[in-house]
Amino acid sequence: MNGVPFPVGPCVVALVVMAAIYDIHARRIPNWLVVIGLVVGLAVQSALHGAMDGLQLWVGGALAGGAVLLPGYLLRMMGAGDVKLMAAVGCFCGASGAFETALVVCMVGGVWALVEMLRHKQMRAGLHNMAAVLMDVSMPSGDAIRDNETGKRTRRATTGTLPYGVAIAIGTTLTLIASV
Repeated sequence: MNGVPFPVGPCVVALVVMAAIYDIHARRIPNWLVVIGLVVGLAVQSALHGAMDGLQLWVGGALAGGAVLLPGYLLRMMGAGDVKLMAAVGCFCGASGAFETALVVCMVGGVWALVEMLRHKQMRAGLHNMAAVLMDVSMPSGDAIRDNETGKRTRRATTGTLPYGVAIAIGTTLTLIASV
């Protein structure tokens, strides 16, 4: 994202800050906020680039932003609201900007998760969980490591969940600042 046109920066920052605050307090990102972001993103893209080019940038950005976080949702490592929020952020940025932003968001979230595991002295459990996730992905469903008593796939309790909307807000803001 080489340079940020005027309405994009304030709109995206307002969206992610509201989502982060809501995620911290309610531990979810509301659909109404994502829908508002999608609608405003379409209006901004259309105003900046015309109806057809704006629609293409909007769709490409939403798909790219959501696609980067979708595997995390499918592996039950994050909520659907996080994926939808990243898609809404992407619709403001276009496909390449959404991809860049999503990668920065993933780095912020990963560093934050490591810090939390270290802070709560849960690094071993966190690494065990990551190994369980990688085994779930790499093996056929019948071959995954399972608990002897319950027969369910094994994951150990760690520090809990992170309000990933905060990581999205920080990563998006950092990307916007770096592209100015």
